[in-house]
Amino acid sequence: MISAIVLAAGRSTRMGRNKLILPLDGKPVLQRVLDALKHSKVDETVVVLGGGADEVRRSVDLEGTKVVVNRRYSEGMSASIKAGLARMDRSADAAIIVLGDQPFLSAAVVDSLIKAFLTEGAPVVLPVYMGKRRNPVLFARSVFPEIMRIRGDRGAKSVVESHGDNILEVKVEDAGVAMDVDTPSDYERAALLSRRVRQRRIRGQA
Repeated sequence: MISAIVLAAGRSTRMGRNKLILPLDGKPVLQRVLDALKHSKVDETVVVLGGGADEVRRSVDLEGTKVVVNRRYSEGMSASIKAGLARMDRSADAAIIVLGDQPFLSAAVVDSLIKAFLTEGAPVVLPVYMGKRRNPVLFARSVFPEIMRIRGDRGAKSVVESHGDNILEVKVEDAGVAMDVDTPSDYERAALLSRRVRQRRIRGQA
């Protein structure tokens, strides 16, 4: 069993407003992430909310997901990851840590990580785009105790770094793994890309 933990508890300080509910092609940023997971091979999705939880509930369709509100979200990303691990199914073999602000994440990328894990059984599996490690990151159950010991806002980076040569890198050609929405300029670029994708889709149907 593979679980996805979606980190959606941040305060959006650099954006100045709740970035997860900003619309892109008619859908909130977080909704696009959840839709990608819905079409992937993950067995369950756990959404970790925190700051702005009520706004997210009003704006995003969370049906079919497990929702946990991290009251300690101000302590950093690590607290949200641990809250998600505590809420996921105890039989899960691995957890994919997904950022809630990656609106162009595709089900294909998620499935490629799952396939690599099921084939190789590596403790850490992550995508590589243009030579750089990206998100989301899959962690095997054997790594969970390490994750539960992390602190602060570095997320699980320290866990990734500690596994060195045991990390399985999956090369992808999908730029969506390199795009998140943290600042107003990020959002402007994402909105422009979303419009271009929609226009190409329309032309293809004509």
